[in-house]
Amino acid sequence: MSELCILVRTAPYSKINVAEAVRHINGAVNNNVKTSVVFADDGVYCLKDNQDMGVSGFTSISAAVKQIIGTAKMLEDEGDTLKIYTHKGSLEKCGIGADKMLSGFEVVDDKGFAKVVGSAKTLMIF
Repeated sequence: MSELCILVRTAPYSKINVAEAVRHINGAVNNNVKTSVVFADDGVYCLKDNQDMGVSGFTSISAAVKQIIGTAKMLEDEGDTLKIYTHKGSLEKCGIGADKMLSGFEVVDDKGFAKVVGSAKTLMIF
């Protein structure tokens, strides 16, 4: 069980939500809060490799997401402080295959999604 679950449901270049989620993830990690991050719905686009922001005016979130995944790998040896998940059904709905995704996170089905989100003491949705 995590103390905090951050659920990212928003596409990375439509609103400021994803940048705020990244800020909260980094804050939680820096304060040693056991955190789970779940990318679902349009949030799965955050895990897409070689992102194109187009003319959105947003700064690329790709480097920040890669850093979070790297931090999760690094912390794995120290007690699983940060876990990264994505929802399998959302990936399928958005048509994103494994060949277009970053690596370093766990894909969960509906049951796994419910378990991760439901077991957290606190849930933040972006």
